[in-house]
Amino acid sequence: MKTKVLIIISTLISTIAWAQSKLSPAQLQEDFNQMMEQYERIHPNPTWSLGGERYNELKRQTLERLDRPMTQLDFWRVIAQWNQHFDGHTRVGFPQMVPQMPEGMMVFPPMSIVQYRDGQLRFSSYEGMPDSLRGCEITAVDGHRVGEIVDSIMPYVSHESGAYMNATILRSFSFYYNLFYGYSRQMTFRYMRDGAEKTVRLDRRTLYEWLVQVGDHGSIGSTGPREVPWHFKLFPEQDIALFEFNTCGPYDRLGQFDSVVSLCIDSINRCGIGHLFVDLSHNGGGWDMFCQYFLCHIGGLPDTAVVMDVTSTEGGTVAGPEEKRVRMSFHPKQPLYGGRLYFIQSRFTYSAPIMLVNTVKRYGLGTLVGEETGGLTTTYSWPIPVTLPNSGLKFHCSDRQYRHLGTTGPRGVMPDIPLEIGYKYLFRGFDIDTLQKIKSGMDY
Repeated sequence: MKTKVLIIISTLISTIAWAQSKLSPAQLQEDFNQMMEQYERIHPNPTWSLGGERYNELKRQTLERLDRPMTQLDFWRVIAQWNQHFDGHTRVGFPQMVPQMPEGMMVFPPMSIVQYRDGQLRFSSYEGMPDSLRGCEITAVDGHRVGEIVDSIMPYVSHESGAYMNATILRSFSFYYNLFYGYSRQMTFRYMRDGAEKTVRLDRRTLYEWLVQVGDHGSIGSTGPREVPWHFKLFPEQDIALFEFNTCGPYDRLGQFDSVVSLCIDSINRCGIGHLFVDLSHNGGGWDMFCQYFLCHIGGLPDTAVVMDVTSTEGGTVAGPEEKRVRMSFHPKQPLYGGRLYFIQSRFTYSAPIMLVNTVKRYGLGTLVGEETGGLTTTYSWPIPVTLPNSGLKFHCSDRQYRHLGTTGPRGVMPDIPLEIGYKYLFRGFDIDTLQKIKSGMDY
């Protein structure tokens, strides 16, 4: 036992020393060149977001920055800026020595406490927030100006999400803020109210109380999904049902998901409910099979449907991209729902549910309500991991490009009925009054 403990301690010390040791400019440049060579070999469309001229210029500028010895973290902060030009799945992995939160410390407040929109960070406008702070612009956190914080985070956000920074920046704040600025037992915010700059100091207990009031079901510092992955509510008197479809995973719970959908549809049919709302506003993605299983309980689809085109380089083992098509089988499952369908989407809707809402739109299965999806209709996946030889950083490179049928350009899926989702709906879900208004507007 003692020997095992000594081995673990020795390994940990070696790992820390290795991560903090400095790499020479020649080593840094070798790693960067290898990363870009692998990217150009594996990725189906390496210059898709930049064009060839700008792509080569940025490569040259990055190499020029690697002219001095750097630690692993310093090197990562330089090359991770490429994440804003890669697709949403191609990325430079985090350094090995990501600092852990010490006991009793806190991380940057979650999305429900702060909101980022149009270049400004604000306290939320929930009724659970103190009146003196509600909606006020935050100008600095722990002495760091908001502009400085945002600028330090922006380079590590992928290009695929680049047009939808409001969502992505908040998802990134928790990790990057603490990586760059450290943890603390309390946070000091400077904010604007009535034309004057004021200060408030908050601790974990205060933030926890606010989280409970505003309905964030994640722990402090978390921006995770709603409390459960999928559940449903019935409102028979209003002829409405709501199915919260919060995630497409994990894969080993696919059978459980299908059971929940079956129970939902069976309960709706027994109550004679004619309007089903499917809430995808907090679904960040996962496995397409979850969407396929859901659609098998909905009428109106052919047994086999083409949902996406895919270009694959098969990990760089073929000379050129091979055009393929993604076909899905939609054999009807009992119970089957035949009433009116509404799919609620938002700028927080990414990846797999994009296929779902685009299929709904293409086959006229229901009405899309909400915002343009955060995820695009041209996506990439199946990242191949490559370990850089000197720094040990992991580079994950997509080797497949998916294009949803019936869509063009770098956009998300557009709603049929625009509705600003906002953070109230995102964390609390939709109440019957809101659903009734949407339903009434549809049936006038």
